[in-house]
Amino acid sequence: MGRIARVQPDVTGLDKAFDYDVPAALAGRVGVGTLVRVPLHGRRVGGWVVELDPPEIVERSRLRPLAKVSSLGPSAELMDLARW
Repeated sequence: MGRIARVQPDVTGLDKAFDYDVPAALAGRVGVGTLVRVPLHGRRVGGWVVELDPPEIVERSRLRPLAKVSSLGPSAELMDLARW
């Protein structure tokens, strides 16, 4: 089983994170704070990985894969501080 990334899309007015499957080709590059591109409502949007392998997820077969890794982001500690 691959990893699952919880992503907060960088979309105005949307304050919800979504779960995505991390493809094997991207697994080594994805961590908390990574800036990624994800499919959302028929388009690709940027977002931030806020959690890896969350304890509660939807059915795995319903998860869409991350589209790409855009860049490294802040550290996991800084992401925790921002959430606080």
